[in-house]
Amino acid sequence: MDDATDDARPTDRPTPEENEAARRETRKLMERVTVRSAMLTGIFVLLVMYTLYAAATLFAPLVVAFLTSLIFTPVVRALRPLRIAPPVSAAVIVCLVFSLAVSALYGLSEPAMEWLEKAPRDLRKLELEFRELAAPMEKLRQANEQIARITPGEGGNDAGGGQVPWSPVKWLLSGTWSALYGIAISFVLLYFMLASGDTFLRKLVRVIPQFENKRAAVATVREIQNRISIYLGTISIINLCLAAVSALILYILDMPNPILFGVMVGMFNYAPYIGPVASFTVILLVSLLHFDGIYATLLPPALILGLNVLEGQFITPTVAGHRLALSPVAVFLSILLWGWMWGVVGILIAVPLLVCIKLVCDNIPSLRLVSAFLGR
Repeated sequence: MDDATDDARPTDRPTPEENEAARRETRKLMERVTVRSAMLTGIFVLLVMYTLYAAATLFAPLVVAFLTSLIFTPVVRALRPLRIAPPVSAAVIVCLVFSLAVSALYGLSEPAMEWLEKAPRDLRKLELEFRELAAPMEKLRQANEQIARITPGEGGNDAGGGQVPWSPVKWLLSGTWSALYGIAISFVLLYFMLASGDTFLRKLVRVIPQFENKRAAVATVREIQNRISIYLGTISIINLCLAAVSALILYILDMPNPILFGVMVGMFNYAPYIGPVASFTVILLVSLLHFDGIYATLLPPALILGLNVLEGQFITPTVAGHRLALSPVAVFLSILLWGWMWGVVGILIAVPLLVCIKLVCDNIPSLRLVSAFLGR
């Protein structure tokens, strides 16, 4: 009986060839699972992007309110030991922010409307000044007009007849209601996010089973909130100071509407690289229309560009910290992505949102590779 059992045992063991075949099958199965997981992840990302793009009127105010709430969350938390309930402190903060926003819009509305009304006339004047340089393009335009008159189609025979001239004020007012809707939604969401306090943390602690994991999760969320709020608050203060200094420089140089263009410089600075270039271009065009002579024309945009370079290369890295330095490629791609999806709002919040993503990845070990890709 023992001999028969011993003879049967070797036949039950897999041979080396069978082991190697099993390992190959396992590798193939893992590769198929990895490819399928990557495809499902890609499809999920595309669906999320399409949802964010299609529902921009919903998600854009939500993200703006979330980023703003991160700035003021430490204030609500600091007022809690004074026995001020989060709903009360949130209401006070939202009212103050709303009052400042309304005051700023009211103060800038008159010079903005005045500048927009004069924009077509100024642009025609600028076109006359550059007509000699654009002589070849003028010939091409005339040829295109002749082709348009000959070719049948929409507007082919009624060029210039019955067309309503473009008005910048009408163009601005056409998007007023959607902008007001987004602003109202952002303020309502900001109040609820600030008033909720630590509701998210309490739910997170309730869901996590082990006590050690609960402590680690709370510490991680606290650190992320603190660092993001400090960064966003610091950047907002820097941009506010940049707007004030820019307005002062433009006022000294006798530029028209210095406060308006100073605020523009501060707002555009939320979008690195693209924002300073846009500010330089706008101020250069206004300077060309307002001043005579090369020195007087180039001095305002040159000073604003130098101020932007000083802020971007020295002040912000020193104050905000080199650890939060982002890759220029990642910044540019983020601005392109969010600008394509949400327009001007997406361009302004692209970099703060990218910093939030990087800080979250810094504190999650499995996402350190993403953080290294986003960093400089």
